[in-house]
Amino acid sequence: MSPTSWPSSPPRSPASSPARTSSSMASSTTSEGPARAPGAEPRPAWVAALGVALLMQTVSACLTRVFPVLAPALTEAAGVPESSIGLLASVGSAGTMLWLVLGNGVMAQLGAVRTLQLGAVLGVAGLLLATGGGWPALLAASLLIGLGYGPSPPAGSDLLRRYAPARHRSLVFSIKQSGVPLGGAVAGIAVPLLLQSGDWRWACLGIALPALAATLLSEAFRRRIDPPGPRRFSLRAALRPAQMAAPFRLLARRPALLGISYVSLGFAVAQGSVFAFLVLYLTARQGFTLAEAGTAFAAMQGAGVAGRILVGWLADRMGSARRMLVLLAFASAAVTALLAAVGPAWPPAAVVGLSALGGIAIASWNGVFMAEVSSLVPEQQVGEATAATTFVTFIGYVLGPALVGACLALGTGYGPAFLAVALLPFSGGLVLLGTGARPS
Repeated sequence: MSPTSWPSSPPRSPASSPARTSSSMASSTTSEGPARAPGAEPRPAWVAALGVALLMQTVSACLTRVFPVLAPALTEAAGVPESSIGLLASVGSAGTMLWLVLGNGVMAQLGAVRTLQLGAVLGVAGLLLATGGGWPALLAASLLIGLGYGPSPPAGSDLLRRYAPARHRSLVFSIKQSGVPLGGAVAGIAVPLLLQSGDWRWACLGIALPALAATLLSEAFRRRIDPPGPRRFSLRAALRPAQMAAPFRLLARRPALLGISYVSLGFAVAQGSVFAFLVLYLTARQGFTLAEAGTAFAAMQGAGVAGRILVGWLADRMGSARRMLVLLAFASAAVTALLAAVGPAWPPAAVVGLSALGGIAIASWNGVFMAEVSSLVPEQQVGEATAATTFVTFIGYVLGPALVGACLALGTGYGPAFLAVALLPFSGGLVLLGTGARPS
């Protein structure tokens, strides 16, 4: 079924759809949008919601992918060894985890769209800070960029769960998550081009300015799809211990969420490692040019765009997001292990082809995973469940690059590092098989 045939009814009002919190869902008048001329065809609200979620996901993902593509230039400018790029990736993931702990109360007050906008502004601030060039500035910039990515999973899920047609949930969430590889593809193509016309600082500025413009564009749709919160923002209320602990209490009470969280940790270890080190692996160790490595990185991200939509559609057709996650877990392990076999004799086209396959196998799981999470909890708890499970996911994003960096520091090389990484998604697939393929 094509997207144009989906239901076009407006979203449920707060009377029939649980609120984000009692303080943030005070009115349903904004969900209907502005008055239209008589006879005009109303645009389905899910189109605007999905469009904003996809746009902001793409922006935040693009910001997080700039440093991996700039890895050779950054390590040279900062005077640090190539293995240090793994520390930048881990610091960025730690920033995202920090948001997932602190941000539940922020979204309850600002609303999903404003929270997404705040995240983009934090990411842009990180890129601007990076132009200082020193290693401490790069570490602080990575923390800010990671912190800015934090709102994307819970705020995007909170927005979509109010509008996505239930029978197409996996596809809708996967389309939104396709913004992650799409943003990576933008970075993989744009950053090398910007480097040709200036140094790496110009590349940071060249990504930061369009990201700000896209953030301003999202404001045009905010009032229609995201009811306003309190007139005044209270940082004290946002940082109440009970507010911050709510997602993790939910995770502890639901064994199904704990199991699916481990699976996502395995996926994240593989994805985070490959994304962080692919360009450096191909250039510094295998002798490929930055342009060739950037093309491979862009192919991985671009294939991930189509891959996420494809696996979302297939999961809906299969009637089980969990069954699709089993297949993806084993595929992720296989392709990660195969990357260890890449050598200088490989034709660039073969490396690009393997990278594109990796975009589907390693990076297409997120939307199906979030759809599965949303099916495991009541509607009003989707934001909290997504925050908690994404926190566990980002432990994997921290561990993966750190594991590869440690292997490089010990002199084992990329081959054993990628093989070790592949064990994690493989074990996640076994966990899912052991718990049964429950229809979502």
